Amino acid sequence: MPYRLDVTQGDWPAAELGKGVEGILAESTVLTLATAGHERGPHANLAFFAYDQDLVLYFVSERSTRHSLHLAEEARAAATVFLPPPAFGEQLRGVQLSGSAGEAWGLHAEAAFAAYQARYPSFGQDPQVREQFLAGRGAAALYRFQVEELTAVDEPQFGRRNYLRARVLR
Repeated sequence: MPYRLDVTQGDWPAAELGKGVEGILAESTVLTLATAGHERGPHANLAFFAYDQDLVLYFVSERSTRHSLHLAEEARAAATVFLPPPAFGEQLRGVQLSGSAGEAWGLHAEAAFAAYQARYPSFGQDPQVREQFLAGRGAAALYRFQVEELTAVDEPQFGRRNYLRARVLR
């Protein structure tokens, strides 16, 4: 884990919080991404995601979508990743993330492609599709979400209603 967490709320060791967050990310494949634009207003969408050891999340999206247009205007974004609870209001597990997001270029595009393909092996098998993503051509693009802050709840691990907040240090 090349990143470190600076726990700003909650009494839990940062390394254990990091393992809990990574466990939630590993068990879910879809995030909810929230963006906002000057003319288009707030928006939330669902996206399949991958992540790396530096707590950077990656997703693929069409450049013409509302959230992609928002990210072209303003790189700030928020996301949630959660697991369905076994019963209403019980055993909650999820993480709220905030940071910056945008199209991945150059080495970031290569990292995004590698992380996404590792999680979804059928992604980008065609060499032409791979080249299109890495060169930034085509209707769809690789996106990079660099997490700067997070709030995690993992009731089985951290206790009931124990919301832990942290800044991500790199």
